[in-house]
Amino acid sequence: MRSIPEHENVQWLMQTRAPDRGRDLSLDRVLRDGSGGVRTERVIVQAKHWRSRSVNAAAVVETLTAGKLWSPPLVRGIVIATSGRFTADAVSWAERHNAEGTAPYIDLWPESRLETLLAQRPHIAAAHGLK
Repeated sequence: MRSIPEHENVQWLMQTRAPDRGRDLSLDRVLRDGSGGVRTERVIVQAKHWRSRSVNAAAVVETLTAGKLWSPPLVRGIVIATSGRFTADAVSWAERHNAEGTAPYIDLWPESRLETLLAQRPHIAAAHGLK
């Protein structure tokens, strides 16, 4: 996440495998407009290392619901990243939520998205023994 230019202040929030109430990382996403304006928004990342099953709608809803317990500043985005895939119901639920325009916006990152990010940053994959 730190290697993505638009991400600042990337922080691990919890110990690995600790109960995290739906959040593993926090970051500030920098948004620039064409006129030179800049603003940041808080984004929480929830990682799901689920290879044997897909992340379902209940897990997506659980992450969003847990967001009500997070302290300020307001969370504008949630990334749910998985080493596997999402169910069709999870994708449909997130798409409906995002279409309503209600914060936070939910990004679903399946394994294919993670593979693309790592392919663009081979030094990270090599440092962690990833393929």
